[in-house]
Amino acid sequence: MERELRRRQRRRKNQLRALAAGTLIVLAILGFRALYRSSVFEIRSVEVVGIEHLSREAVIQKAALPEGATLLRFPKAAIAQRIAADPWVAEVHVTRDFPHTLRIRIVERVPFARVDTGQAAIWLVDANGMVLGEDSAEASVAVPVVRDVPGLDCKPGRRSTSEVLHNALRVLAGISPELYSQVRAVSAPSIDETALVTTSNVELMFGEAVDLAKKDAVVRRIMQEQGASVVFIDVRNPDRPVSRGLTE
Repeated sequence: MERELRRRQRRRKNQLRALAAGTLIVLAILGFRALYRSSVFEIRSVEVVGIEHLSREAVIQKAALPEGATLLRFPKAAIAQRIAADPWVAEVHVTRDFPHTLRIRIVERVPFARVDTGQAAIWLVDANGMVLGEDSAEASVAVPVVRDVPGLDCKPGRRSTSEVLHNALRVLAGISPELYSQVRAVSAPSIDETALVTTSNVELMFGEAVDLAKKDAVVRRIMQEQGASVVFIDVRNPDRPVSRGLTE
């Protein structure tokens, strides 16, 4: 009898605990819903970090934050997608900074070369051939210009399909920083005829982007040995380099 009474008491306590836990869960859900729908965490400022070529105003315009959005209630994925559509944007991260700030962190693509199509515009591209936009006084950076590439059709936000251009970019990416710092232009009428032009007007015929470390070492050795007299170096076959000087 006493044992049965204790069982009933334990059962009653468990039921009360379950009821209390359920009540707390319901209250928590109702409280969260009320908080979610309220303007307690209304977004009052937008912080944009990581930009150099993009403007804060342009990013905020692309974000198109809905009126009345809060840090608990805003279209995060849609905002990130709209911003990521800009050619300059490599990555975008949208985070909350309570109580009232939305933070947009952007990783921009890095201009690697300027591409002269022979028409009015000169285009900035990254190392993968992604066209970022037209070169301008605001966007201009000190990178080599690639010329003479046949059949180019550059459009912002698209990666070039030209194998000749990609070969030229691979050559630039594969040479040493010492040599890269001396390159002002690349002439690339074909893969085999891809040549770098230095700031001192030495033409360096690299051709296909293979054996670049070896080609680079040969070029720098010849330039050091011949000094200002050298005007042309052909390292398409780095084992049999050809060079010409002013007196030849």
